[in-house]
Amino acid sequence: MRRWLRAAIPFAALTALITGTLIVHAIEQPDDDDPAYLTPAKAQGIGGGTLAQRLRERGVTVDRVTTTRAALDTIGDEPVTVFVATPDLADLPRLRTLPAGSHVVAVDPSASALRRSGWPAEVDATYWNTTVTDPACDDRIAVEAGPAAVRKTAYAVTRGGVCYDGAMATFPAGEHTVTLVGSPDPFRDDRIAEHGNATLAVGLLSRHDRVVWLDVHERDRPTPSPTPTTTRPRPPVTTDGPPSRSPAPAGTDPYDQGGGNPGNGNGGRGGPGGGNGGPGGGDQQAGGPPDDPLLQSLPPALLATLILLALVLLALAAAAARRLGTPVSEPLPSKVPANETMLGHARLYQRARARTASLDILRAQARRRLTTHLGLPPHADSEQIAAHAGLPVRYVRDILDGEAPGSNADLVEAATLLQRLVRDVTTQPFEGEQS
Repeated sequence: MRRWLRAAIPFAALTALITGTLIVHAIEQPDDDDPAYLTPAKAQGIGGGTLAQRLRERGVTVDRVTTTRAALDTIGDEPVTVFVATPDLADLPRLRTLPAGSHVVAVDPSASALRRSGWPAEVDATYWNTTVTDPACDDRIAVEAGPAAVRKTAYAVTRGGVCYDGAMATFPAGEHTVTLVGSPDPFRDDRIAEHGNATLAVGLLSRHDRVVWLDVHERDRPTPSPTPTTTRPRPPVTTDGPPSRSPAPAGTDPYDQGGGNPGNGNGGRGGPGGGNGGPGGGDQQAGGPPDDPLLQSLPPALLATLILLALVLLALAAAAARRLGTPVSEPLPSKVPANETMLGHARLYQRARARTASLDILRAQARRRLTTHLGLPPHADSEQIAAHAGLPVRYVRDILDGEAPGSNADLVEAATLLQRLVRDVTTQPFEGEQS
């Protein structure tokens, strides 16, 4: 029992430590559906009231809206800055119709949110906590801000540029630009005063005189996708000149700047069977398995950490093991008095509570002395010993082949009976015994 506990306690302690760490980390992370998360309504821990106040002090108008449809309804023809605090809850495809020259700032969008948006970006890496890093780019706003706490999610883009080791990505999308920021820390009230967070956040949101703050904390209703068509309209045939071109089919993705053929799956994103923006794209690529949001939320280093901890546990278990394999008798490195050797072995058996093993050793020694004294072969059973000693078979069998002791008192009693049996038998002369 103690051996089992000795092996199980380290595993249980480390499992409890890992589980507790994961739970505390999950509790400390802000949730998108929390009404206080990056809201400009008031200044509080995870809110964005301090950032909104700093923008107003610079003459920037801040308009708070709670749905993507309301944001588009309030935007006119002039370019604006749209601050998407919760991209995973907003209806990002609706933002394709923003006025030319507008700027979208999205905070820590996930891989599924990027696939829905159709933006030319994807998640490159995620990290356990937000870390501070240098801009390492020539973006004017990032250079002015300097080191900032933005590195929690890193992005890769097919066009545009990245800063902060991929934690901030800026790229064109249709007639406007998009900036992805890999952590909410620069915008939070309790983190905005640290490092260059305030300069970076204010610089990103003050490119225009007006900011439309998309404060969404419930899943926004997505834009319905156009019904895919299987045939393309034929151009009318004329005899007086070249054939006229038909107008572009409805539902063409305005983000498609490559002139691809809608419908062939290789060109534009707006056609049937195309990429992320059109029907058949959705939240996953055609033919690919859907991504598990739980796995997407876990940091990549978690699996490696768990494997490393398992190897450490195995190493600790091997180091703490009493022995590997069967016991092997080895000669003593030096001469030790027999009494000390006996007492040392006895203390080891006592510490291990090996009562059964101790009694087996005493019984084997008693059997060897009895068979030698009676002139019997070493493998003689209890019946043969009892017959030659003139003792009842049941009496000898109970002493030499009895049950295992359940306590120290039982072990002492069994050892006393063995000693008495050997003394009674060996004190009487038998045939074959040397005089």
